[in-house]
Amino acid sequence: MNKVNTNKRLELVKAIRMQNHYDRQLFRSRENFLYSDSPAMRPAVKHGELYSLEAEEKQGAEEKAAPVTGSFRIRLVIAMVLLLSFVICDIRQVSYEGESAETVFERIVEDTDLSGVLDGIALPQAEF
Repeated sequence: MNKVNTNKRLELVKAIRMQNHYDRQLFRSRENFLYSDSPAMRPAVKHGELYSLEAEEKQGAEEKAAPVTGSFRIRLVIAMVLLLSFVICDIRQVSYEGESAETVFERIVEDTDLSGVLDGIALPQAEF
């Protein structure tokens, strides 16, 4: 048996890697062709190969790029504006159609009696 020198080994490794890369590309194109119309498989094809042959780092970077938006900040700003306007109206003694900040505050803290409201509603009786 002849001994193979280092350059020949490096060329062989390079050829094997190129063939492996070509096979993966071919496999990926076939996956896209097969599963592109299926909604269940679309996320898997979108983020890489179906059977996770690609590195996990590439998938994580794509998922982190999508920002998460919510309405908490908007609701917080609206609540702060309403509270600030209530305090300003109280300080300046502003009233609108006979309603001042004091009467609004009294309505908020007063104990509401719901017994009259509940008496008018017929509640179903449970049969045992």
